[in-house]
Amino acid sequence: MSWVDPWLECAQHIANGVRDRIEHYNLNRNVYLKEHPTAVRPLLPEIQSFIRFNHIEVVQELARLLALGLELPEDALVQKLSYEDKNNAYCRFMMYHPRPEEEEVKTDQVWLKGHPDQTLMSVLWSQPVSALQIRDSDGKWRWVKHVENALVVNCGDSLDMLSGAYYKSAIHRVIRPPEDQRGHNRLGVFYFCYADDDVQLEPLIDSPVLQRVGITRRVPEGKAPFMEAWRKARTAAYGTSDLKKGLEDVEEEILEGIRVKHYN
Repeated sequence: MSWVDPWLECAQHIANGVRDRIEHYNLNRNVYLKEHPTAVRPLLPEIQSFIRFNHIEVVQELARLLALGLELPEDALVQKLSYEDKNNAYCRFMMYHPRPEEEEVKTDQVWLKGHPDQTLMSVLWSQPVSALQIRDSDGKWRWVKHVENALVVNCGDSLDMLSGAYYKSAIHRVIRPPEDQRGHNRLGVFYFCYADDDVQLEPLIDSPVLQRVGITRRVPEGKAPFMEAWRKARTAAYGTSDLKKGLEDVEEEILEGIRVKHYN
């Protein structure tokens, strides 16, 4: 039976005319802001509790440690990612479907191009079908090992900008699973946490650490986008941008004056 993808035009082009085979369902930090299908409604209280746990017990606690790492007050980053209406963090349930062999050949087995997240932090609850890889500082792709009940946490572009690239965006991709895991759907549960919409993503120049090591800016001083503009630009561009070829295996686009790279 052939694959029928009603949202094909929204799927990301991977290579040679092949688009991704991903289904996902997102729920805003406040799950009651929007209507949901009947099947989801009985689960909303549990999902809301799960979201709150991720935001307060995981992301905000990590943010305290990251602020201390910059020799800033412990709440310096927490103040920028409140659990309130001005924060548009969300939970995602995401399913990757296996592809026919001819598509694997055309895409060199890449299921989702290498990219940085737009977030401040992204949390993935570790799951057993191996496919996630991280691009190391030496440019090599490294497998992320499944650890039962563990979390995989990526620094996103928003944290990269706020920290003057001290905490760098994690470049990651999804590829075809190892041979003994092929043929299975790959289900992931994520929490994508932004800074608050009214936060301008300028480096935290009061950090003694940044004053010592220097600051890397993505745009000129004072020109960094606000979180709301950044997340909307990245979201709107997904699957629709005409990416330009860069060096080697990199494709690029410019969003809010910032160069965003995608890796094959």
